[in-house]
Amino acid sequence: MAQTVLKAVHCPKCKQQTNTNILISMNTAEDPGAMQAVYDETMFRWKCNKCGFTTKYQHPFLYNDIERKYMIYYIPQVERLKITDAKLEQEFSDLSDIRKRVVPDINAIKEKICIFENGLNDMAIELTKLAVSEVVAKETEHNVYNGYFTDLDEEKNTISFQFFVGGDRRSYIQTTRLEVYKRSLDIVRKNFVREERQPGFLNIGRQWAKNALDKYKSK
Repeated sequence: MAQTVLKAVHCPKCKQQTNTNILISMNTAEDPGAMQAVYDETMFRWKCNKCGFTTKYQHPFLYNDIERKYMIYYIPQVERLKITDAKLEQEFSDLSDIRKRVVPDINAIKEKICIFENGLNDMAIELTKLAVSEVVAKETEHNVYNGYFTDLDEEKNTISFQFFVGGDRRSYIQTTRLEVYKRSLDIVRKNFVREERQPGFLNIGRQWAKNALDKYKSK
């Protein structure tokens, strides 16, 4: 079931402190609305019970889908490539095949859910995204910032990403052939399967993809 903790929060408007139940964990098996709560960002909505001011209060949050065998740990602005949580590792020690991920922003947790719900491998997605981002940089002649998986169309044999480019971070959609993802998946299966069995929550994002590509090229 959903887990909450009582936390003292200072209102940015009235500057008063108020005790609030913060939602820190949801399990899809017990909370059918967990996925929609993430997409709607309801777990981050906070309202001051003194002045009524509402805002987003970002805090660590664990999304747990045991049926599909993945867990996503949202830690705002986390930069480390791996987070080890001894308590969680002990609690889920019998689920060694579960994919455990840590993400730094809200869009990233939404993306991970979308990836896993589509039956895709997020390591292969990140390698594909890195390759596609280089194409986008050349086409737009601008720096490419955050990018996210958006769609898989098996009938059209395509996979799509949304990137944010240039100084104004404008949205740019790029579609590529599904074969690009399949080649990335082949690289992952031949070179990075062992990482999945390591303890801890892995930060599988752009930096991981760059490091993985360097390792692959150096072999």
